[in-house]
Amino acid sequence: MIWVILVVSGGSLGFLVVRWIPRGQKRKPVTWPEIIDADTLETAGNANELMRLFFLEDSINPPDFLANFIEVTAAEPKPFHEGAGKATPSAATFDKGANAPPGYPSWFLAAYPDVVVWLASRDENAMLRVSAEAIYGVEGAKELVRMHGLQRIGELMDEKFEEFDLPQLRRLVSIYCNNTKKRLECALIVKEQRPRWWLLESTSKRVSIAT
Repeated sequence: MIWVILVVSGGSLGFLVVRWIPRGQKRKPVTWPEIIDADTLETAGNANELMRLFFLEDSINPPDFLANFIEVTAAEPKPFHEGAGKATPSAATFDKGANAPPGYPSWFLAAYPDVVVWLASRDENAMLRVSAEAIYGVEGAKELVRMHGLQRIGELMDEKFEEFDLPQLRRLVSIYCNNTKKRLECALIVKEQRPRWWLLESTSKRVSIAT
């Protein structure tokens, strides 16, 4: 149920929209349009580009994303936050963003916390190699390591690297998926449809009868 309340202040007339949710009735899960309309991604630049390159590509679940975003940024409560889920295990380790590794935008920490935790848990050489592959591409990283050595590549990244850009983040997600073979923590779980064996059997019987 929705009420529209007229408000008079300083000679001006305005209105306030109040939405009442009956006790015991949960709010519907938040959707991507609601997240975008609320300017949650306003600091990320082009929200449509993020949707196309990341969230839709990887089937990121909006309630999980929003819950993690609130966790990472310690965002002020808003009405549509009621449609968020519960922060995922990896995002919970960031401790309101205090323990989040540098170099990642907030939206990436929220959508791909498992990727961030995975990279941070690698040993130094593995972390350098994966970071180099994300920044320069797999073949580019191999060539640079061959020419300068992995340690020198690490020094160059320390000197010049500030944060991953969108193509580099896209490569990082792909590297994670290829290396771990795991489903992304925030990805929607798609239930596989069981084969209708009874339908196949009945069809087979009809064919054998007809012959």
